[in-house]
Amino acid sequence: MLDLLALRAPGSLPALPPAPLGFGRVLGPFALVADHDPERGFHGARIVRREEATTVASAASVQYALSVFEGLKALRGPSGALHLWRPEPHARRFAKSSERLTMPVLPEAAFLDACRAIVKAHEGWVPAHGKGSLYLRPTLYATEEFLGVRPSRTHQLAIVVSAVDAFYSTPLRLWAETEHVRAAPGGLGDAKTGANYAASLHAAERAKKRGFDQVLWLDAHDHDRLAEAGTMNVFVVIDGVVRTPELDGTILPGVTRDACLALLRSRGVKCEEAPISLREVHEAAKRGALTEAFGTGTAAIVAPIAAIGSAAGTIELRAPGEVATTLRAGLEAIQQGVADDPFGWRVPV
Repeated sequence: MLDLLALRAPGSLPALPPAPLGFGRVLGPFALVADHDPERGFHGARIVRREEATTVASAASVQYALSVFEGLKALRGPSGALHLWRPEPHARRFAKSSERLTMPVLPEAAFLDACRAIVKAHEGWVPAHGKGSLYLRPTLYATEEFLGVRPSRTHQLAIVVSAVDAFYSTPLRLWAETEHVRAAPGGLGDAKTGANYAASLHAAERAKKRGFDQVLWLDAHDHDRLAEAGTMNVFVVIDGVVRTPELDGTILPGVTRDACLALLRSRGVKCEEAPISLREVHEAAKRGALTEAFGTGTAAIVAPIAAIGSAAGTIELRAPGEVATTLRAGLEAIQQGVADDPFGWRVPV
């Protein structure tokens, strides 16, 4: 099994580049790597220079998209102490995605220890309190070299990091996609695998050419029910009720989505997880019942939506709205360690 407590970086940590950091551009110099095979399980954990965490063209991860990943954050509290934000649900989703793609399951305790180890190796890269976070990208990918379609016998776990600041600084404009499909019932929609994101890119580029920021995905059968945005779960507020599509197996069960629902419900806000049709959203907008929309995700936290476009026309929205503004402020206060954490979401590094 993995021995993670004594891992050390293979060199000194350079100074963190100056702000703005953006998202995913400023990559940490080290990666945590471990191997897996059926005989030894996960083994050989080590911290290496990031460029050493590589694979080859004939590996099953390259040939057949056998890879899963997660994205979570480490932050610096007011005292300077470091904590992970909600790592346990990320570990569980990582395990579920791995199982869905016939890959080995990393135990939750090992996932948490691996995240702690790579954060400690980049401690100087965790931005100052309130100035950003260290984004962690745990990835599991197949390494066996073969050209036949079957599960891989060998895998590698790698965690890379990126120092980040604000992701979305302006409200988003979404285009409702009625031709391409991200996921269908029985598919990989609720697994966090690279294949899902690859399937989204062509439609995303078409949306940008129309003047929109991201795709708003709809259901695969009728192209009417809201699913999720390109990198976020979506919420709408209709008649004072905060609504989001139910987890029906075709959308990713977002960790931030779950936190938003928990925080809203703890404040007595009525929330619904149920199908939402694009037609219903248009009708609500016409009668003035649609007051706002927003997306949620690890990177974005809560991102206001300014417009939803489709062949039926474009809905222009007030953004940011009251729910999105107060929700983001409440989440960030807990995340940054300046508010009580009744949910136990902050986990010390």
